[in-house]
Amino acid sequence: MKGRPLDLSPGAALAFALLLVLLRPGELAALALPILAHELGHVLALLALGQRPRGFQAELGGFRLHYEGEAGPMGRALIAAAGPAAGVLYALAAARLASAFTLREAELSAGLSLALSGMNLLPIRGLDGGEILSCLLSALTGEERGERLCAGVSCLTVLLVFALGLQLLLQGGGGGLLLAGCWMLLSELREASLTEPTAARSARRRARR
Repeated sequence: MKGRPLDLSPGAALAFALLLVLLRPGELAALALPILAHELGHVLALLALGQRPRGFQAELGGFRLHYEGEAGPMGRALIAAAGPAAGVLYALAAARLASAFTLREAELSAGLSLALSGMNLLPIRGLDGGEILSCLLSALTGEERGERLCAGVSCLTVLLVFALGLQLLLQGGGGGLLLAGCWMLLSELREASLTEPTAARSARRRARR
């Protein structure tokens, strides 16, 4: 991340290339604008709390915003909530634009923004909802116990979405929810790989005491 505003993983680069091939320009804009609004909400919340953004890391499971400073549990929860909140505001504006000018792309963009905000509020680690839950539980029960509780809720939520998506697919209802479950599973696995070293460091600190 040093000196780079955007760090792009190979998986994210492949996903972006596929979107460029599969989507028309209007559809691509309808997807890109909600993502930009979402991330802008995070950045504005960071700046409001006196933190300094360092850049974004784009992976197959989504974006991760890096910043300097320590906002505390409640500050981190507010930063996480700002993304979906900005997405909802963008969806309202896009829906109003679509209604006024009968723009199909604006209507599509509003729906995508609401879907993105709703999915990100699910209590899954690596998503905004998981960060909010982790911060609240850490503030109430302590950081270590809060992280364990959040991990359990996150795994259960991923399994539930996956099971519902599979049932819907078998009933002929399409595979959209199952694909969303796969994306959430990637987010959970990514977060688990990132938090493992933290647990190991905590164990070493306890051993030294």
